[in-house]
Amino acid sequence: MAEKKVNAPRRGIKRSLNWKILRSTMINILILVVVCCGIMAMAMQFLANNILLDTLQPMARQSAKTVEANIHMLADRMMKIAGDYRMNPENKETAAASRNEVLEEAAEVYELYTIALYDLNGKLIQGIGDAPEGLNETFFSYLKETDNLTTDSSTIVQKNLGITMGMPVKDGEETALYVVGVYKYDALDDVIGSINLGKHGMAYMVNREGVVTAHPDESHALEQNTLEQVSGGNAEALDGVTTGETGAAEFLVDGQNILAAFSPVRGTQWSLVIQIPKSDYNSKIYGAMLVAVLATLAVLVVSMLLVLQLARSISRPVKSVTGRMLALSEGDLHTEVEHVRSRDELEVLTDTLDDTVQSVNRYISDIRQVLTQVADGNLRVKPQVDYQGDFALIRASLGTILQSMNETIAGFRSAAVRLAGMAEELKEQSGQLHHASLEQNQSTEELVCEVSNVKERIAKVSEHSGQTRTKTEEIVQCVQEANERMTSLSGAMDNISANAQEITKIAKAIEDIAFQTNILSINASVEAARAGLAGKGFAVVAEEVRQLASRSAEAAKHATEMVGSTRSIIETGVKLTAATAGSLADISNVSDQIGEFTDHLVIAVQGQEEALAIMEEKIGTISSIADRNLQNAEGTEQSSGLLAREAEALSSQVEKFVTEEGKNG
Repeated sequence: MAEKKVNAPRRGIKRSLNWKILRSTMINILILVVVCCGIMAMAMQFLANNILLDTLQPMARQSAKTVEANIHMLADRMMKIAGDYRMNPENKETAAASRNEVLEEAAEVYELYTIALYDLNGKLIQGIGDAPEGLNETFFSYLKETDNLTTDSSTIVQKNLGITMGMPVKDGEETALYVVGVYKYDALDDVIGSINLGKHGMAYMVNREGVVTAHPDESHALEQNTLEQVSGGNAEALDGVTTGETGAAEFLVDGQNILAAFSPVRGTQWSLVIQIPKSDYNSKIYGAMLVAVLATLAVLVVSMLLVLQLARSISRPVKSVTGRMLALSEGDLHTEVEHVRSRDELEVLTDTLDDTVQSVNRYISDIRQVLTQVADGNLRVKPQVDYQGDFALIRASLGTILQSMNETIAGFRSAAVRLAGMAEELKEQSGQLHHASLEQNQSTEELVCEVSNVKERIAKVSEHSGQTRTKTEEIVQCVQEANERMTSLSGAMDNISANAQEITKIAKAIEDIAFQTNILSINASVEAARAGLAGKGFAVVAEEVRQLASRSAEAAKHATEMVGSTRSIIETGVKLTAATAGSLADISNVSDQIGEFTDHLVIAVQGQEEALAIMEEKIGTISSIADRNLQNAEGTEQSSGLLAREAEALSSQVEKFVTEEGKNG
């Protein structure tokens, strides 16, 4: 028999370990660099935003303090003007001249656009320059309410920019009038213009109503543009400006990020706002990020070179070991293993692989020797090699297999003997079963014939029952007709009895008439006798009449007797008719009972017919089962013969093996 050799597909190395180490390291480092650069970029952007916002807020506060200092300086001047003694001279006649002198000096020294005095109703008293005739209602109401130094929230004065301040002039403890001056816009413009942040940064001022009061571009203040307009529609982000808070915000204007900080100017209704485009500082942020990325790439290149060198020192020995293991997986147990003297895990790996190949060679040779002996029928063979470690399971398994095969063969021998005896017994029982099946089949056929005969008889009984039912119905019909006729006869007899009574009455009447006629004839005879010869003829007639009356009376009496006799006969006939009608009714009831019995008999016969049909069907099923039993008995008899022959063949095969008991055959 030719030996088949199955070659497993060769598992080639698609990619070297060197390439895998280098690729994995490069991917990991690149991912790490990308993640770090992304995190660093976001962190630097976040840090730059925080630094700028944190820087802008103190700058806004400091700039607001500068404006506040300038306003305080102007306020001190106004307080000095209002406190000049010449504002309330003792000589009221020279008061106007004294006050005008103060106003002229102030306008010249403090560089005021206008300065004027107003009464308690806000009407102009006297002034320098183009002083308005009346004060702004909002400003004047606030001035009266505070009764102290007040700065107007608006910086527009007669279509020019300026700072309007008012101060009450006291006469003792009472306010006598108000001095109101308009300083030049330079006090605010110098502070706003001195704030330079980046290339496009700027500062401006807004009052509590959100109207621009100071701006590097004076047109915004002159046109009274709102915070909504100068912030590009982001007034909500700068809500704290109109509420006098200090804070910072970031918003978009025309697609550009703007950083803003704001702080209130104390003593006024203004807030200073500083805003700068974020792009002014992006170049520095991007430069720092570029330096960090370049440094990271340089470190990446150096790391890749070091990893490549390390990968080569590892991959070369591993490649040699892998090639030998591939050959081993393909069944090569003779090629020597190339040893590596690296004094590390690789050297241990090659030595271990060489030991493994030699051990596998020994184990396979021993297993082949054991299996060859088993194939030759020798079950007393034993493994000759000492199996190490987990390979000891193979030796134990071989021993278990040999022991199991010895026990199995011994079991086969005893089973073959028992099987032969059982086959012989089965053959005898199969013969008996076949004979019993034949008898059962014959009995079933006889039972089928008997059931068919019974079925035919019951069919005849059913037919006769039907005829009986028909005759019974005819009898009932005849009895009903006789009852009807007896009823008619009884009625006729009743009519005859009634007529007889009438005849009796008529006869009685005739008898009475005859009696009276007889009396009349006697009277007529008496009268005729009295008449003598003249009444002789009348006497003859009377005699005839008397005789006729006698005969009529006798006839009526006879008729009455005959009618009485007839009446008694009729009464007897009526009684007999009634008795006959009762008998006919009894006959009708009996006929009805016979009909019911006949119906029950028909139903019972039909039930028997149905039961016999079911019985015939069941007997047919039993007959078919008996036929199958007969066929199965024949098959069992044949199978038992084949089983006996197979038992003999099994015994002959088992006798070929040599077991540990040393028995052969």
